[in-house]
Amino acid sequence: MSFPYPFFQIQCKVDGTLFLQSEVDALMAGIAASSHAPTDLFVLSHGWNNDLTYATELYTSLIAVIKPQLDANPVLARRSYAICGIFWPSIQFDDKDLIPGGAAALNDAVTIDHLKARVRDLGNLTAATEWAGGSTTPPAGFAELESLMDAIEDNPAAQLRAVDLLRSMLPAGNATSDDGSDHFLTIKNTTLVTRLSKPLNPPVAVPGGSGAASIDPFSTETLSGLGGAAGFRDVLGGIRSGFLNALNYSTYYLMKGRAGDVGVKSLVPLLIRLRTSRPDLRIHMIGHSFGCRLVSSGVNCLPDGEQFRPDTVMLLQGAFSHNGFAKEGDNADRGVFRDVIEKRKVRGPILISHTRRDKAVGIAYPIASRLSGVNAAALGDANDIYGGLGSNGTQTKITTPEGNAGTMLKVGETYSFAAGVAPSTPCNLNADAFISGHSDICKPEVGYALSVGMTAKMS
Repeated sequence: MSFPYPFFQIQCKVDGTLFLQSEVDALMAGIAASSHAPTDLFVLSHGWNNDLTYATELYTSLIAVIKPQLDANPVLARRSYAICGIFWPSIQFDDKDLIPGGAAALNDAVTIDHLKARVRDLGNLTAATEWAGGSTTPPAGFAELESLMDAIEDNPAAQLRAVDLLRSMLPAGNATSDDGSDHFLTIKNTTLVTRLSKPLNPPVAVPGGSGAASIDPFSTETLSGLGGAAGFRDVLGGIRSGFLNALNYSTYYLMKGRAGDVGVKSLVPLLIRLRTSRPDLRIHMIGHSFGCRLVSSGVNCLPDGEQFRPDTVMLLQGAFSHNGFAKEGDNADRGVFRDVIEKRKVRGPILISHTRRDKAVGIAYPIASRLSGVNAAALGDANDIYGGLGSNGTQTKITTPEGNAGTMLKVGETYSFAAGVAPSTPCNLNADAFISGHSDICKPEVGYALSVGMTAKMS
């Protein structure tokens, strides 16, 4: 599958900086003012993918559902388009492992070999990938950490040493309260080990007559309303299961920081240069999963001034807190991306797809955040302080009053924000009817919602 519009790739290194200046130069030449210059540029960011091929496939599939909606819109059909694909070093897991704690299996199902493999994954993640430049050797300490897994279940000293090693290899600057990472890096080793191993309280009683083996927290039945989202696999606990969560959480923490670094160190200067060269160019930013954090970090750190702002932002199944845009108050700390709202850093709407069918954001994200020692009555829902954006959207009635609570509509139906919306308004789109999972985003309804957002009137 090829792109229907000119495509330019921008690769970024593990430290967040640009990999090849020549790629930026090619993009700038491609959007230069001429008779063939595009009027609109899509800037796309993938989430957890470990090579260029997989991310490129995502981009081609996404543009394939966007183009028909552009062609069908009388205003948008007259415009010309180009695509900028951001590629940043990340790692690919199954959906159930995407966000902090993963979905811990029964303790007996987590083998020592499984733990060692995850240690190696984490070590490889901290090194550069082939296309991102730099060392391919994991930092010192991972070999010892892997060897400690042999004694992790029965040796308290090995447990505490493993925690020490793991936390020493994580940068402290990315710890926040909205995802429990502040607790992960600061609480006592013994407390952390206890919390990682402790069973969670299931949100509701398990249906009568069901055995533990028959309950899958990722089944369609369980996900219906997420009443029993935790299931037995997540609630029984155990030290091996706990350390699997710790390793998954560390992976999440590294990716959280890396996505933010790419947003600030690569995306911000790129947007400034684009806007300086082509003030008339409309820029539409689309992120998926951790790409939503990358996009939001970049927009949040843009210089003040209307001239630098993108025209539209779309966050598809965002892997960060549903309080990321929160106004500071009794119910939440100030969201890390609050400036996007208060300083109106987007000219148009911020479209946010969310669904409780998103297993990664809806279940695994809040499970890991139990590091705080708090169990919510409904795991990961809107009442859970550790809920995810891709599961619940922004909390319009609680922490983000500027937001609009809405539903993703069928192609051709009328969105309320089309008639008039203030700049940087978060528009929640409940996508239960169309998006069946974290990565199930390439749908005509997604393309249609974007097309409406691109032509929405500003109030």
